[in-house]
Amino acid sequence: MPRNYTITTVKTLFAEASACAFPGCTEPLIFHDRGRATVVAEIAHIRSEQPGGPRHDSTYPDDVDGPANLLLLCGKHHRPVDRHEASYTIEELESWKAAQRASAGAGTAVTDSQVRSYARLSTDEQKIIMDVARVADQVVTACRTAQGAVDALRRMQESARAKAAWNGGPVYEVDEDGRRYGPINDRIQLSYVEQEQWEVKERAALEAEHPRIRQALSDLSGEVSVLRMISTPLGKHAALVSDAATRVLLAVGDSAALELAASELDATTSQLWRVANGE
Repeated sequence: MPRNYTITTVKTLFAEASACAFPGCTEPLIFHDRGRATVVAEIAHIRSEQPGGPRHDSTYPDDVDGPANLLLLCGKHHRPVDRHEASYTIEELESWKAAQRASAGAGTAVTDSQVRSYARLSTDEQKIIMDVARVADQVVTACRTAQGAVDALRRMQESARAKAAWNGGPVYEVDEDGRRYGPINDRIQLSYVEQEQWEVKERAALEAEHPRIRQALSDLSGEVSVLRMISTPLGKHAALVSDAATRVLLAVGDSAALELAASELDATTSQLWRVANGE
């Protein structure tokens, strides 16, 4: 089923129906089993949106994907209506729709997630979600650049430590009985002053990337705020992406932790896309 419908249209259809529109069919629009609810209704066009499709009418003045031209059917009755269009006229289907509306009562309650399985993303929603993914990737890239600089400095530090440890020749450990063990040069550390110098270099490397990382996080927060105004449910999921991106920043300094946080951010971003598409 192509997702050609707005959220408002889908909500309207379910608000105006309590069962399949086929006369005499009592199939519910939502199937309940084992404590789970599954929307099983299918959206059918009275007039096809495609030229050459069932009952296509090029002179129809309204939106072919609007609620006036749509009705909810069960899977059993949707296929015959579309495959045998000559047997199901526009006038007959419009009478079904009128009857469906008249017998709807309070309609059928659907969740935002269930609506999303039918409704297309608006242009604004799609753009912002793509921007969220793009900026989240910028956060990861900047953090990995910072981590790369730190890792390079640590390799240099280790090289300097090893060189200094062996400059005076082998160093041995001697116990109380005069027995010599070693050499133990690999256990010799840099002096406190030298160690502090390397830590200063690490902090400088991190600070060099921080403006870029912080800007990306700020941009991400802005996109989330806009999406929240457009769609509160999607905004809530996008906020989880922002939180995950912050954890990526906090992980810089530990390569393994950084990659784990980056993987979690990617999973959270993918989840946002699935939620946005009603999956």
